[in-house]
Amino acid sequence: MVNGVGTGPVQTISDPDAPEEVLFVMSLQPEHFAKDGNYAIGYQWLTFPGGIRTNSATTNIRIDRTAPGRPLLAPILFHQINFGETLTGIIPGYADMQPGDRIQTFCNDREGPAHMVTAENLTDRPVQILFDKTFLLDLDSDSVTVRYQVTDRAGNRSIMARPVTLSMQS
Repeated sequence: MVNGVGTGPVQTISDPDAPEEVLFVMSLQPEHFAKDGNYAIGYQWLTFPGGIRTNSATTNIRIDRTAPGRPLLAPILFHQINFGETLTGIIPGYADMQPGDRIQTFCNDREGPAHMVTAENLTDRPVQILFDKTFLLDLDSDSVTVRYQVTDRAGNRSIMARPVTLSMQS
C-alpha cells in the first residue's frame, strides 16, 4: 500500500502452518512515486477464514528530485587577498541547504577541495573551504577560475555556481 491505497499484485499465503514471520516482496513501481513528497508504505492482510482486513504499520519515505540551490548558486567569496599557505573560500547559504549536502569545488575545471554541510553550517558557522597554496600553484596558470556544485543526500546535483576568477601572482 502507498498512502493507504493498495498497489501491486495480491500475494496469497496458503500454508496453514505458516510461521508467524512470513517473508514477502512488495512490488513498488516508479509510477507510485510520480511526484516529490512524503509517502507511507505498508501492507494489508486478509485473514482466512474470517475475512478480517488488517493494515500494517507504515514506513515513511520522502521522494526528492529537486536540485539544491535553485534557481542559482552565488559565487564563492574570498575575503583575503594575501593568503599565505591557504586561501579560505566562503560559500553563501543556498536554497534548501541541508546537513549532508556535499559541496565540491572546481578550480580551472579540476576537482578542488570539498565540504560536507553540517547542522552548524545552517545556523552558526558558514561553510568555509580551504584551498591549499600548493594545489592552486600546481594548476600552473596565471588565473584560477573557482566554482562549485552541490550534491544533496538524495544525489540531486545543482547547477554550477557562478565562477570567480583569482589572479595568481608570485
